[in-house]
Amino acid sequence: MTFTSLPLHDALLAFVYVSWEAERCDLRLRPVGLPDHLLVFEGFTHLEFPRRESWGRSSSINTLAQPHEGVFEIELQSGDVIRIEAPHWSFSPESE
Repeated sequence: MTFTSLPLHDALLAFVYVSWEAERCDLRLRPVGLPDHLLVFEGFTHLEFPRRESWGRSSSINTLAQPHEGVFEIELQSGDVIRIEAPHWSFSPESE
């Protein structure tokens, strides 16, 4: 599965956890019709999490993009774009 094909349109971004020491960023997501999932970026070198909400308040995902190798963008329905640079990512159901 590619990053841009993940089933995340309308998924709720529930929380973001960053471990500076482990160079890891976890996003807990609530995809439509699926259990909670973790989108994990390992070895990150750059994180951007703006919250300007230029399109209005929303915590839901609109689109995903990968403009370059190792660069990931998550556009929220608020108009904000989360950008993460990392060599590795994974997407899996959150374990209980």
